[in-house]
Amino acid sequence: MMILSPFPCAVVWGPDMTVIHNDAYTALLERDGVALGQPFNEVWARAWPQVGSWVFKAMEGQSNFVEDQPLQLTCEQTGARLSYAFSYTPLRDEYYEVAGFLHTVIETTAGVEAHDQWREQALTFERQLERYMADRDQIWQLSRDAMIVVSRDLRLLEANPAWHRALGWTDEEIRERSILELVHPADLTEVEVAVMDFVHQQGADQLETRMRHRDGHYRWFRWTASFDGSRLTAVGRDISGDRDEVIRQSEAFVRAAQRMDAVGHLAGGMAHEMNNLLSGIGGSLELLQSRLEQGRLGQIDRYVALAADSVQRAMTLTHHLLAFSRHQPLSPKPIDVNAQLTTMELLLRQVLGTEMRMKWELDVAPWTLCVDVGQLEMALVHLFSNAREACLGRGEITLHTINTRLHAPFPDDSGVPAGDYVGVYVSDDGHGMPETDLPRAFEPFFTTKPMGQGAGLGLAMVYGFVGQSGGHVWLESQPGQGMRVCMLFPRSHAHVEQPPVSPIAPVTRGRGQRILLTDDEHNLRAVIKEYLEEHGFEVCDAVDASSALDCFRNQGPFDLVITDIGLPGGFSGRQAAKAMRLLAPAQKILFITGFNDQPVELLMLDTPGTALMLKPFALSALKNQALLMLADPPVSAT
Repeated sequence: MMILSPFPCAVVWGPDMTVIHNDAYTALLERDGVALGQPFNEVWARAWPQVGSWVFKAMEGQSNFVEDQPLQLTCEQTGARLSYAFSYTPLRDEYYEVAGFLHTVIETTAGVEAHDQWREQALTFERQLERYMADRDQIWQLSRDAMIVVSRDLRLLEANPAWHRALGWTDEEIRERSILELVHPADLTEVEVAVMDFVHQQGADQLETRMRHRDGHYRWFRWTASFDGSRLTAVGRDISGDRDEVIRQSEAFVRAAQRMDAVGHLAGGMAHEMNNLLSGIGGSLELLQSRLEQGRLGQIDRYVALAADSVQRAMTLTHHLLAFSRHQPLSPKPIDVNAQLTTMELLLRQVLGTEMRMKWELDVAPWTLCVDVGQLEMALVHLFSNAREACLGRGEITLHTINTRLHAPFPDDSGVPAGDYVGVYVSDDGHGMPETDLPRAFEPFFTTKPMGQGAGLGLAMVYGFVGQSGGHVWLESQPGQGMRVCMLFPRSHAHVEQPPVSPIAPVTRGRGQRILLTDDEHNLRAVIKEYLEEHGFEVCDAVDASSALDCFRNQGPFDLVITDIGLPGGFSGRQAAKAMRLLAPAQKILFITGFNDQPVELLMLDTPGTALMLKPFALSALKNQALLMLADPPVSAT
């Protein structure tokens, strides 16, 4: 049977371990047929160090089976190392003594190589898996985006450090709790619907929702999620900053739209009022010219008075607008507010009329405040006038002063800091103002009066004056319960100066003093020059700053320089005045302008010998200001 077996077999017999084998066994050996009758140890001489121990065990009566044993044998065709499975079965003689063994051999090289290849692939896959898990863990740890894993019922299973940083929760506080506990109540339905979509579609999508921080506030996240059949994995980016920026941009857009609407309202109101005033001036001048042509001089004074009245109203209008814009030139000084109000009492009673009652509630020891007295008087006149109209001419108005200490900034967006203030309040028992109108009450040309009964600039002027004085103003009103206007001025620690007892009689004409006049408006410059020359001054005029400087160098010195601020040619009146002061440090300068946005220090208004007048002004007022400056002592050159 051994001889006929397809498997390599050999009987090793006797003390010399003689080999008897079949043909299949021959193929395992390097030489065909040479092994027959040879000692086993010689046949397997090169492999004897590996197989010798198994042979001895077989000769001692132990069966051995060795699987996939690599031997130091080489395939003649390929030079490859070969592997075998060996069986050593003891054979006994008639005395039941071990006399040899049956040696069965099967080459397993192909199987071993396949197994080795599979094992190498497994090791490669294991290393790749380890790298993948390491990369995944690194991403999980280092990602700036929040990453969470939740169960099918939305219990939190895992969360990366970014999630904890963004929301402040620890693992112990949140693990195994439903993620829905952190979702904003207004977003719950949307989140539940989105989760169902994730679960059923097993895909990824995006969702924006608010999540509760540990301290109670909510943050916006944009989530991308996927479902693997048992767990939901989600990545969330904190977009709170983006949402805040969108909100800020939206608010800025709304504010810009509101500003444009306010500018449109302001421009429309300004055009309406100026058209009325210009029509009055133009009509008066047209009638004046007609009467002159007709030789009818008896009514000339009337038309001149009408035109002058329209001009005065136009001046008041522009001054109110400048007060609202906080560019009205102010002359603040320390005052005792109670004493100042007492001097205004007669004027304020005239504003109210005979059927209105005025009540005084004055602080017994008011702090000093620093304001422009003329502007304060004008503000009170406007407020008393509004109160009289709100009471339909019959009622009571209360003027109240009070010391106020703010321990914290004023509770709105006015920017009024903490500190000491003096409150001046004006209240009435009139019809009040609807709550919807209060936010617009300080807008220029906004009025609740019927058309033609008011320009709507009174409260705007008050608002600008108080703000320019460093204070704050607000309204308190309910329909049918009257109104209170609250003005809050910063406390001043300056000394209140007493007015002079016997003022010197004013000078009304010039005495040949030389004036340099600069203004690019030809008609205005010509009128001012003629008026000043009629009143005793010598005037040299210039159209721009460059020609004014040439005149100053070549025709000086001058007792007074009068210059507009905004001049053509890229060289302003302020720059020209500064250059003149370099040439003549004691030079007196009077700025005239229709609009001033220059800081006080740039216009040198905080230095002696410098003043500012706002257009439009009466020529007599300009003359008086010039006389006042010329009467002052000379400016010391420092």
